[in-house]
Amino acid sequence: MVSTPGDGSCGIGTYTRDVCDAFDGVETETLPIAQEERTAAHFAALALRAMADSADVVHVQHEYGLFRRDGSDYPGVFGLVFFGILGVLNLLRRKRVVVTFHSVLKPTPEEARFGVRLYLQCMHYLLAAVSDHLVFLSEECAERFERDVKLDADDGSVFSHGVNTAKTADVTQAAAKRRFGYDPDTPVVAIPGFIRPPKGHDVFVQVAELLPDIEFLVAGGARPKGEDFEFAERIAERAPENVTVTGVLDDEEFPVALAAPDLMVLPYRVVTQSGTFNWCAAQERPVLASDVPYFRHIECEWGALETVAVDDPEAVAERIERLLSDEDRLATLRRNVRRYKQRNSFDNVAADHAKLYRTLLSGSENADHGTPTPPMRAACSARPSASADD
Repeated sequence: MVSTPGDGSCGIGTYTRDVCDAFDGVETETLPIAQEERTAAHFAALALRAMADSADVVHVQHEYGLFRRDGSDYPGVFGLVFFGILGVLNLLRRKRVVVTFHSVLKPTPEEARFGVRLYLQCMHYLLAAVSDHLVFLSEECAERFERDVKLDADDGSVFSHGVNTAKTADVTQAAAKRRFGYDPDTPVVAIPGFIRPPKGHDVFVQVAELLPDIEFLVAGGARPKGEDFEFAERIAERAPENVTVTGVLDDEEFPVALAAPDLMVLPYRVVTQSGTFNWCAAQERPVLASDVPYFRHIECEWGALETVAVDDPEAVAERIERLLSDEDRLATLRRNVRRYKQRNSFDNVAADHAKLYRTLLSGSENADHGTPTPPMRAACSARPSASADD
């Protein structure tokens, strides 16, 4: 596995660690992507180590920010170095190469200039050429990628991000609320995870200002080796008295923070998959999320959350009040998210990965290791039945 370390400093490293921990019959070693040493020399050395290792499969976790060059307008530009060298070396020492896309950038002309869009298309072609198989963590990721590079059925799969069912907090909600200084009868609304602009923490704070009788919990801080400290400081400075900002939580405290709230709010502006939502699912918390395709898909397929347009803080505040006053609706969301959690556990995700590896190593073209799903369906106009089962 080529990924960031699983020490809690990066969500992708945590994801990699959780997949590896769930493997049965697959031995893994992680080659860490340095977060503080982004140089061409580092990524060249990393590619050399990956190819020199005795592993049968080299599996790279790809997120543009992991391969970025500070100050560059081209997302993940050091990927040209890493994947270019990886591809050349693989011609000499044949291994199976798998790349997981945690997101796929496909900006519009209004969002990025022509040079950046052309660069991203070339990068996607390079990754497809170097890889034996591409894994996407959502249907939207696969759909975006295939606007640049069409894949055959055996070249790509959509796997669930996975829910860590083994690392939930073994505490009652009342005890979790007390841990963070709340009375058990006080309604608590939370946004968990690292503080970053795309996640809409500023919207969360605006909503809190509109609901002074409800406690709001920002369960996280700026990623230790990220670049969002100034944004996190602005959020803390603007937060009204009913908002608590915990700062980064360790692996023991974070699940407790997830057990405390009555409702999770994820006002993300941009998302193609969400490990944070899966952490909420692990703790079986009801979720109100932004009205974007990824969350609409989960709402339609599972009824495991509700969506709302986050560009209107007053509408978000109204929906929060409505949900907190409707225990039957909250119970339905908890029941549906429990179904989502059971079906998308890391045990099942790890089994999908192991099947893929064995298929690639056996050379079987027809084994069932998953195929790219079709483009995501349009959002449902009505919520799924609360009693529907698979």
